[in-house]
Amino acid sequence: MGACSRDTSTTTIPRQQLFTLGYGPAEDQINLFQVEGSDGSQKTRMTMRDGVFYISNGPAGKVLRVSSYGDILSIIYDPSRNSGQAIKQGKFGGSSGRVATAWPLSAPGEIAVDSKGSIYVEDRMPKDRWVNDQASGSLFDNAVLRFDKDGNFRDYLGQEGVGGTPFPYILGIYTTASDDVVVISLMQDSWLIHWFEPSGSLRNSLKIPRDALPRLPGDDGFLASLVKIVPDATGTAVILQVDYSREIVDPQTKSRSGIDYAGSWLYRMDLVKGTVTDRWEIPPLEESASSADQSTGAARYPLVPELLGAAGDRFFFVSIDDKSRTSIAILNRTNKGMERYPIDIGTDELFFNTMSLSADGVISALLGTKYEARVVWWRFDRLGRQDVGAQR
Repeated sequence: MGACSRDTSTTTIPRQQLFTLGYGPAEDQINLFQVEGSDGSQKTRMTMRDGVFYISNGPAGKVLRVSSYGDILSIIYDPSRNSGQAIKQGKFGGSSGRVATAWPLSAPGEIAVDSKGSIYVEDRMPKDRWVNDQASGSLFDNAVLRFDKDGNFRDYLGQEGVGGTPFPYILGIYTTASDDVVVISLMQDSWLIHWFEPSGSLRNSLKIPRDALPRLPGDDGFLASLVKIVPDATGTAVILQVDYSREIVDPQTKSRSGIDYAGSWLYRMDLVKGTVTDRWEIPPLEESASSADQSTGAARYPLVPELLGAAGDRFFFVSIDDKSRTSIAILNRTNKGMERYPIDIGTDELFFNTMSLSADGVISALLGTKYEARVVWWRFDRLGRQDVGAQR
């Protein structure tokens, strides 16, 4: 459980562009722009499973299921904002049998898919179902809708299970290897983790208060900040990324003059007991000069990657340096070595981007430019094999 060593890699993982989506109201288009008069909170998220992409597009009020070749396989759409007639009439190329399901989606967001193809998607509940929690000062207004593989609505999950109390702001929805569902949400003073069986019954829930984050050994006034929570690959725990810093106090004036980065760690927390069972230190990848003046010798700042997820015995991180270059860093939980891999994302593609990590180590991304959205992937599941550059 000690500090991890740091390695760098010049290996390039080839990017494969799979398909593009235009912007607009058609079934094979998406909207990455907030509608005038909206509250600006609409999300667009994507996940990939077995080569099929699931895109939740909040501004357009729809969920798309798309093959890796760009064929629209099915759509769940809000009829007040979309028409499903084109897909029902088979106007897209490829095989018939596509399914268009009308459902009053309000604000679809976070999304996950299990091994049976069931879709779990965040949505906002009707206002008459909202709960103002006076104790925490939080609004409970979100649920997790469940659709079967054909897009038929099944039910929704709340905090207690099927039909339960809405969640506060949802940070992520994940499915495990055993098709359990993990919902991570945020309140004013804490994070909530709800763990459900495939049936929708609640296995357990955890609450992590802001003032109860794991502390460093010999803690000397460090400030702890939770960056990310994701399920562990085992499905029985979650992984927390916690950054630590210390306030800088001017010795003469005794006033606070800034924040000094002190380190970043991963913690494995058991989903039943809520106890930390392991930890790994995250080494900074490099120093960023974005706010440094080298001519005066001003301080440089470490570039700390953000946790993307866990796949097998590896943790995946993403980082963007001061020159807008994107890298993936991989930390091996066994030997604690870290390697870094530059990936190809153009500056014009940083207009919008969302990434997803599959259970076997494929990183997919939806990249938005001014003119189109591009769906790409990097096959990190082939890392170390001679066919890293092989086609899909």
